[in-house]
Amino acid sequence: SQLVNKQGIKYGLGSSGAYAVLKTKSENSYLSDEEIFLKALYYSRTKQPKNSGADVAASTFGGLLYYQNGSLPKRITFPSEWRLLVGWTGHPAITSKLVEENKLKKSFIERSDQIVSSMAQAIVNRDFQEFQKQIIAAEQNLELLKGVMTSKIDNAIKIAKKMGVAAKISGAGAGDNVISFCRDKKIEEKIKAEWKKAGIISLDLHMYFGNER
Repeated sequence: SQLVNKQGIKYGLGSSGAYAVLKTKSENSYLSDEEIFLKALYYSRTKQPKNSGADVAASTFGGLLYYQNGSLPKRITFPSEWRLLVGWTGHPAITSKLVEENKLKKSFIERSDQIVSSMAQAIVNRDFQEFQKQIIAAEQNLELLKGVMTSKIDNAIKIAKKMGVAAKISGAGAGDNVISFCRDKKIEEKIKAEWKKAGIISLDLHMYFGNER
């Protein structure tokens, strides 16, 4: 699998969700994408009951999705000039464990919902400054939880911010990746170089634009 490195360590790119979709498709190739998603989500939740299904949705439909827990996602077109940066810490994180450790308050969930909604609208409006603002807000909200921050994650975010670019924890935190976006190729390369010095590996990942409908 390309979702793990040569030593078998996962990159935090939704490998369990991808497996659920692969298994479902291989056994039910005649089903529509919507049916595949619902069936794969059910299968995934037999293994991880608190799984949001976001990784399952991403693996089923591809592209950029606006997703709410358990519902069919809506497709959003991402601006092609906004460049995605992903810095891998080399340390795997277990989302289910972090969810168990954090009793999510209603205020946290409501704030998270507001941020995601505003972020989606900024993408639709192609408003990069507002999009960056919401990335910062999402990061600050996540930092309220215990066990999500590591020294490498903190350093990766600080490096990006030093270059004038917002960055945030991906997934549940405590490992895996930091994600960021910029519009300047030169700044992107500077961030990657600084990440490398700090022992953070830049993954060769790009926003998927094919088959968007």
